[in-house]
Amino acid sequence: MGTIEKKIGFSDKAQREFELTQLALNKAKQNLIAETKAKNSYLVVADEKGNIKKIPAKDL
Repeated sequence: MGTIEKKIGFSDKAQREFELTQLALNKAKQNLIAETKAKNSYLVVADEKGNIKKIPAKDL
């Protein structure tokens, strides 16, 4: 059996909501980094393989 490619477009409203969500996430990330630096703390993140890493504020 073959696969069928469907070209599905998003409505203007859905596209705008996606863009606004991306902006909000970027702003939240910037605020988190700024707060981490202000407290001289560290962030805990996972890499592509799921391994947990601590990133000190000086490396942000």
